[in-house]
Amino acid sequence: MSFLLTFGLAHALSTFPGEVNSHLGMDCFPTCQLCHTTPAGGSGTATQPFAVEMQAEGLVISDATTVGTALDALAAKGAEADVDGDGQNDVEQLTAGENPNPDGTDFCPVGGDAPPPLTRGCFAEGSALGVGLLVGAARWRRARR
Repeated sequence: MSFLLTFGLAHALSTFPGEVNSHLGMDCFPTCQLCHTTPAGGSGTATQPFAVEMQAEGLVISDATTVGTALDALAAKGAEADVDGDGQNDVEQLTAGENPNPDGTDFCPVGGDAPPPLTRGCFAEGSALGVGLLVGAARWRRARR
């Protein structure tokens, strides 16, 4: 049973960039570094200023369905929600394809190539662990028969 929970958690975590893209109607997908300090994401790395701000507005790390609620709360705060201090609301920056984090690389660069949609998500090692546990459990069950 625990392997199913692990797989479900990893799958839910991998949907955050898609949730942000869908909720805001962005022209491209944000990279994992919107929230994570590493390009591939991973446990314990969602410490970018924007991630901290989203958590303060109700984002639950294990529940991608809370992304929209947190984004809406930040949008309602206007210029008060501005982690990089440039005077623009973070959600407005995201909608425009810009990274709201200080020194963050924009997601939809003008005249450049936007990053492709993520296929595995920002918690790739968690997803691999979940799949590995699922496969291992299936092999164990088959061996017991």
